[in-house]
Amino acid sequence: MSRVLECVNCGRRTFYEKRRCADCGAETFRDRDPGVGTLQAVTAVHVTPDDVSEPNRLGLASFDGDASIIAQFDGALEAGDAVAIAEGASRDGADSTVTLVPAAVNDRR
Repeated sequence: MSRVLECVNCGRRTFYEKRRCADCGAETFRDRDPGVGTLQAVTAVHVTPDDVSEPNRLGLASFDGDASIIAQFDGALEAGDAVAIAEGASRDGADSTVTLVPAAVNDRR
């Protein structure tokens, strides 16, 4: 999921599969690289399900074209930091997941 979908009609971007564009209703999207985004907010969840490590750090990042995503991150990221998306195993190794990383580590412009 390290791609973003862009509406061919109006250019709105989203990370999540949709049947229609939320802005114009068009049904056709093209794949785009999300590039570098900005971390808007961070939080740490300390009460988690048994299979999730604590603290579970989550960040809300925004990218060009109004695309936003909430994803896990490790390390010392703060609101306002430049971030990119990386794919890999989840912290507990169960599934593939998307994480936020500092843009310098994975600058995908």
